Amino acid sequence: MSSALQNSINTDLDQSDMHGAITAFPDQLRESFKIMENWTPLKEYSGIQKIMILGMGGSAIGGDLAKVIAQYHCLVPIIVNRSYTIPQWVDSNTLIFASSYSGDTEETLSTFSQCQERNCPILVFSTGGVLSQHAIDMDLDWISIPKGFQPRAALGFSFTLMLLVLEYLGLIPPKVVEEIKNSITPLENLSSQLSQMENSSLTIAKDIYATCPIIYGSEEMSWVAALRFRCQLAENAKMLSFHHNIPEQNHNEIEGWNRNANIMRQFSLIWLRDIDDYHRTQTRMDISSCLLESIPKCQLTISQSGANRVERLLKLIHYTDWISYYAALLNKVDPTPVNRIQELKKRIALNA
Repeated sequence: MSSALQNSINTDLDQSDMHGAITAFPDQLRESFKIMENWTPLKEYSGIQKIMILGMGGSAIGGDLAKVIAQYHCLVPIIVNRSYTIPQWVDSNTLIFASSYSGDTEETLSTFSQCQERNCPILVFSTGGVLSQHAIDMDLDWISIPKGFQPRAALGFSFTLMLLVLEYLGLIPPKVVEEIKNSITPLENLSSQLSQMENSSLTIAKDIYATCPIIYGSEEMSWVAALRFRCQLAENAKMLSFHHNIPEQNHNEIEGWNRNANIMRQFSLIWLRDIDDYHRTQTRMDISSCLLESIPKCQLTISQSGANRVERLLKLIHYTDWISYYAALLNKVDPTPVNRIQELKKRIALNA
């Protein structure tokens, strides 16, 4: 990082190098291809009628991103399950991706056991822990994720590895993973730009770090970027924010912008947009932005250019990750530790 940028914000706060973890995002995509280069499954996977991804927090967001990228190509539905329990329809024709970076996520271990009882085909994505030991003991396919990251900072591994498995199993076409591979260099270029002084992500962070951001994406694709952005602001910048999606927001939440003007002046309104959003969605965003003009402290639009929707979505997520990093430093906090989450886990363990 440049010395000028260090003078602009206190980078010494980043004691655990979240800067390096965010910069590593495109490297994680590249390494995922190497991990799967000679992969051969232990099990056979046939008759798959649906796919369910088990996960929480940073491990679940990889499932969300894999789902969004695959949704226009995969012929079976993909569901991300964030719960202690599984739906009744889960059966032996349901392919299960059990995703837990640590391998010790309580909710994921609970649903893993239930899926095992229903004879589901299961693949495990983890660095180790109890979940990986279960995979070894039960002779399940285990995709070993590299260690050394916070779960939320291992997104490049989690979604790419899942999509590579889906491609190997013939559930999505090679085109999907080719678009991911072709996004690596553009992501590296973007990351380099956002590491420099006076970059646009730092400018946005300065606009929103002292506000409560309200983030709106589209139901087509950018909803996952909105969700990711909210989670990153919470864990990295220790900021509360909210997100919703268009067009659903137009059928309820837009009416909530009518009262408590003094509170809403503390909001920043952020639109995550893509040139290929459905045309009526784009129109709704335009009109909604006008209707909400001058109510929040500021309105911002974030979008990315790129060869296709996959590249633009990955760049949008990477861009907003950088905003959350700079917002953390502006809020004078180390972006890596999640002390309240760790304390909650300790207390939950005592009440097991």
